[in-house]
Amino acid sequence: MVEVLLEVLPLFFLVTLGFLFKSKFTYSDICIKYLTRFVMYVALPAVLLEKLGTTKINELIEFSFLFSYLISFFIVMLISVLFIYFVFSKDIKFSVMLGLGGVYGNIGFLAIPVLSLSLGEWVSVPLALMLTLDLLILLPVSTFLLKFNSNTEKSNMTLLKTLSRSFLNPLILSIVVAFILSIFQMTLPSNIIDGLSFLGSAAGPCAMFIVGTAIYGRKISSKPIAAAYISTVKLIVMPLVVYIFMNLLSVKSEWIIAATLGAAMPCAAVLSVIAEEHKTIPQQVSAAVLVTTIFSVFTVPFLIFIFS
Repeated sequence: MVEVLLEVLPLFFLVTLGFLFKSKFTYSDICIKYLTRFVMYVALPAVLLEKLGTTKINELIEFSFLFSYLISFFIVMLISVLFIYFVFSKDIKFSVMLGLGGVYGNIGFLAIPVLSLSLGEWVSVPLALMLTLDLLILLPVSTFLLKFNSNTEKSNMTLLKTLSRSFLNPLILSIVVAFILSIFQMTLPSNIIDGLSFLGSAAGPCAMFIVGTAIYGRKISSKPIAAAYISTVKLIVMPLVVYIFMNLLSVKSEWIIAATLGAAMPCAAVLSVIAEEHKTIPQQVSAAVLVTTIFSVFTVPFLIFIFS
């Protein structure tokens, strides 16, 4: 356990470094903005294109894996939404936001760098597939439900429009290009692969640094029940459900480990942006991002140790 913790600790140290940077430099917002764009538009797409583009198509189209993860986050989110709606609040936006918080993890900025270091570069492939489902299905559907229940935005919002925005995400575009390369068995020139590898090497450190800046300023809400609920579902329930369904559908063991660990990642910081945009429990969501990130320093290494 200690060895695993020491192995991933340098990455979590970068989170602390990002936190301290944001706290000490008031002019850091513009720097973080462009660093985030670099990771989202260049470094992470380079990682995914390199790893997926050099993977055989039969390894990418793992229907049992994709269906297991898809049904896992839909079941967890559906039960959460119904439970919150009928037991605590009749507000559908409140229920959807709590449901989304319990299943949408930080795969791009946290899972890929941390698990690639601890498990190996192969883990980028299953994580990329999980990220694809998150960006193409989970977020568009959730955003549509949140906007559909807003009277001011209902007339201007369609699920098709939300999906079209998702498809323009550079991460999705890189995955699409990688699939095309795999389908037609095309191999990129070695110098391009080397360039992608060089760019991709910056993704991990930069992403962890950004996570640190993202949690700065967040506080535990004076009404922490919602944050505690999201944190419990995200760190315990979601990975457990993913593990169960992956085993039920006989997914290969290595990918079960990758998926379970990916599902155990803390809440994505973008959840706070979504909550703020839709004016739905932004403080509690921000608190959940903070709490799950802090606890993941211990829970993720513990799960890695268990699986190893």
